Amino acid sequence: MIRAWYPMQLSCRPIAALAASATCAAALLSPRVPAAELGVTGIDFAPAVHSKLQQDYGEAEAATLRTAIRLAVGRQQGCSAGPTAIGVNVTVEDLAPTRPTRKQLSDNPSLDVVRSKSLGGAALTGEVLDARQHVLTTVSYRYFAPTITMGSVSRDPWADARLAIDGFAQKLAAACRKLPAQAHDGAG
Repeated sequence: MIRAWYPMQLSCRPIAALAASATCAAALLSPRVPAAELGVTGIDFAPAVHSKLQQDYGEAEAATLRTAIRLAVGRQQGCSAGPTAIGVNVTVEDLAPTRPTRKQLSDNPSLDVVRSKSLGGAALTGEVLDARQHVLTTVSYRYFAPTITMGSVSRDPWADARLAIDGFAQKLAAACRKLPAQAHDGAG
């Protein structure tokens, strides 16, 4: 996560009084309150996606996707509208790997890690919440490779899904930055 710390602007001159020196030093070392950071409070999979993970892709892939979502959201600049931390609940609405997952390779030996390719991607929805768990805004984002040749060349099964996750995180952070300041401070 990126944090912007701005030290308070004070002019500290040598002062004989110890209390004044301590106050001056504390002011120089104390950061201003940073902008609220966008944190993922929950990640859920829609029932159809959950079923695909269990039956087709492998349940272990859910942890990989959760990590990708948390990292992508964490890389974004936080909300700059206020100091109160807010969170986002993410739901993966649709999902498809670009390359076969470990379970798919295990279940079907005719698949090849390099040559087998699909139209991968993901659709995600996020609800931005204030400190009282009120929904401030909802963001949806969907990306699936339009053609096999335009899909990711990476051997990562979730390469195109990661593109969708990154696009979702950017859209989520942009929507959060547009929220009015009073939405963050708990005023209602």
